Amino acid sequence: MEHDHFSNETKYCTRCADYVRFLRSMETSYCVECGAKVKLFSAKDHRSFIQGLKEDKEKRQKKAGNTKRAS
Repeated sequence: MEHDHFSNETKYCTRCADYVRFLRSMETSYCVECGAKVKLFSAKDHRSFIQGLKEDKEKRQKKAGNTKRAS
């Protein structure tokens, strides 16, 4: 099993509109290119991620025979 090196990690910078390397502080992370705060995902990728989670949940519920929604 190969582990990625931390220097290869990227997060999304809204100012640069791209995934960039970042500097991590105790409370947040900052873009190494422009200094802006970075996010884990772009808005588009975040929506895709959430949609994928919903689809996986629905598949698990169908497989288990439970089609009721949890409140």
